[in-house]
Amino acid sequence: MEISELIYKVKDIMLKDFLKAKPDDNIKDITNKMIRSSRKEVLIEGKDNKLKGIFTLKDAFRMKRKGIPLNMRVIDAASKNVITISPNDSAKKARDVMLKHGIGRLPVIENGCIKGIITNDNLRDRFYLKMDELFNLQDNVFNNLHEAVCVCDQNGIVNYWNKSSERLYGIGMDKIVHSNIRDFFPNALILKVLKTGKQIDNACHEPVNGKRVILSAVPIYNSQGKLIAAVSTDRDITDVVNLTNKLENEKKKVEFLERAYKSEISLKYNFSSIVGKNKKIIDAITIAQKVAPTSTSILITGKSGTGKEVFAKAIHEASGRTGNFVAINCSAIPENLFESELFGYVEGAFTGAIKEGKIGKFEFADNGTLFLDEIGDMPLEMQVKILRVLQDGIIYRLGSEKAIKTNTRIIAATNKDLKKLISEGKFREDLFYRLAVVQIQLPPLKDRKEDIKDLTKLFLDEVSKAEGIKIAKVDKKVYKILTNYKWEGNIRELKNVVQRMVVLSNDGQINIDSIPEYILNDVYDQEEICDDEFNLEKMVERLEKKTILQVMRMVNGNKRQAAKLLNIKRSTLYYKLDKYNIDTKIV
Repeated sequence: MEISELIYKVKDIMLKDFLKAKPDDNIKDITNKMIRSSRKEVLIEGKDNKLKGIFTLKDAFRMKRKGIPLNMRVIDAASKNVITISPNDSAKKARDVMLKHGIGRLPVIENGCIKGIITNDNLRDRFYLKMDELFNLQDNVFNNLHEAVCVCDQNGIVNYWNKSSERLYGIGMDKIVHSNIRDFFPNALILKVLKTGKQIDNACHEPVNGKRVILSAVPIYNSQGKLIAAVSTDRDITDVVNLTNKLENEKKKVEFLERAYKSEISLKYNFSSIVGKNKKIIDAITIAQKVAPTSTSILITGKSGTGKEVFAKAIHEASGRTGNFVAINCSAIPENLFESELFGYVEGAFTGAIKEGKIGKFEFADNGTLFLDEIGDMPLEMQVKILRVLQDGIIYRLGSEKAIKTNTRIIAATNKDLKKLISEGKFREDLFYRLAVVQIQLPPLKDRKEDIKDLTKLFLDEVSKAEGIKIAKVDKKVYKILTNYKWEGNIRELKNVVQRMVVLSNDGQINIDSIPEYILNDVYDQEEICDDEFNLEKMVERLEKKTILQVMRMVNGNKRQAAKLLNIKRSTLYYKLDKYNIDTKIV
């Protein structure tokens, strides 16, 4: 089916302003009416709005020549065996019907009622106008395609050449259209299609020297099955081919750099991101650097937030291993999914499994590092299977008996006492010794006070860049207060506090007011206790301030209720709130 048959319907081009007549109308009156309105026909409509016949000016002139009087009923002289068409039929069908029957008009009928009329004149004017619009649309579409489009007739004469073709080959449409494609491209594949009548799909081709393309070409047949043309589309891959060649040429250099990275560079630079002057941290870095290039299993211990994963990544980067670093939190995986997550599974291994199966974390980390965080939360059943992998380096996907060799380095981490878990029967002793060939203990942040200022500056720089907030000044007292805080959440808590201070900063300034109140209260309480340990007046003031804060929080800042509970006047409460600088908005 042609596109014109799909797009243009009879209803799009028919005349809706046509002449109607009743069966009993006088021919003379109807003829005069046609002459006055410049119409050549009139449709005769019955009482039921059905078409009864058609009468034309040509019929009237014929009657006059034969001397037939024109004062008779129009229905008696009308053509009653009328060929009609539906408004939903294609305009092309209307044209074909008119040509076949040699008629100049077609009444348009829907459900027996007259909707309009198609004539030679409006078919010519409107249908061909629509066809012009279609050709313009086609031209716009082809000229906006990225692919070069060429259309040749059966003799190889170029009939169409779009703008992408002009850009790709540097040949203008005015030069190539109406010329033989062979004159410009002697080895053009479109010529082969015209010769064989067979389609070509996605062939790599070089039409001219130095220009590589992916080409497809199809033969075009008419309704009688005769080959009348061929169309080709070319997609430029010259840059891709050149890039591939360059990458191939650089392969040996990359391999050399990988070896150099493994043997020298990694040991010098991969731990530079770990900030620390503290002796325990320096000792931990030293051990990590020594074992990084080996295949030794490592156990990193320390409280949550001390940077265990940061150390694991640094060890992987310094190892020179070419595979991925894959981290998995053992406490976050349901027990029944552990095996499929670590080892993967094949199609149909269990209900709900992906049809194609799934690769496991061990395979994904092949030739790389698998970081098992919170190893103390791993189920005992899985501990046995991990131990087996550590022993022989072989895994089996769930539902498969095919052995898969893996060269995956294990780094485990925990914030729990594994020896205590061993005594409780919750962790395998043999696995512990397999994992803890080298053990690295990370100290809590409260034991690294000399590092807090440097860590704070590092996080200020990272967060300000990430958030697009410039920090121009930091009050020195901020560093002192942060250094004296206990940091139970360790480095993670410090980074979160720094992020809060940055995003809530005003005019790029960070001062004491930027520090969360719970940190200020904790640090000030400690300082006051240290400075005034035996000062009775200060001790009373601290107790008074603490009590007022507690009551104000209980009543959500309601001063009247607070004064009543404290058994003091409201004016006294106002005085003490001001004295102790208690902000009622944040109690």
